[in-house]
Amino acid sequence: MSYPIVVTADGGTHIQGPTGMPMTVKLGGAQTAGAYSLIEYTHAPGTAGPPPHVHHHHEEAFHVVSGELSLEVDGRTVVLGPGDYALVPRGAVHRPYNAGAVPVDFFFLTSPAMDGFFAEMADLNAATGGAPPQELLVELGARWDAEFTDFGTGRGDGAVRMVNE
Repeated sequence: MSYPIVVTADGGTHIQGPTGMPMTVKLGGAQTAGAYSLIEYTHAPGTAGPPPHVHHHHEEAFHVVSGELSLEVDGRTVVLGPGDYALVPRGAVHRPYNAGAVPVDFFFLTSPAMDGFFAEMADLNAATGGAPPQELLVELGARWDAEFTDFGTGRGDGAVRMVNE
């Protein structure tokens, strides 16, 4: 007999997200046999989000709970409000960010699972004060099918500011 995996509202694996806000992996690759990750996240007002990037072997789906999430995909931006969903297909250059004046709470699903990327990103941010050198970010991305395409958010010293200053 099989039983469902139940994750309570405050359950999951809590890590620091790439922008410095708390991130909760509700279901990771360990629970889904690597099929997908379901992650709960918040972007603070004005959060630039990650540099534009592409996944050649992963999709990402976003569901906004509150606030507005701006999602740049292949040079076009859509704004998602509460209850809205968006799917970023494999091969699309994208960047989620919060251009608004209030936090945006959202879930995103990666398929296959990428929660390991975010765990490693948390460690990298902790080791570099939230400003990993581009070469380390590129190396991490290469291991997890996250090819960063534009480091325009860099600080001019080779580091990429991931955490809000």
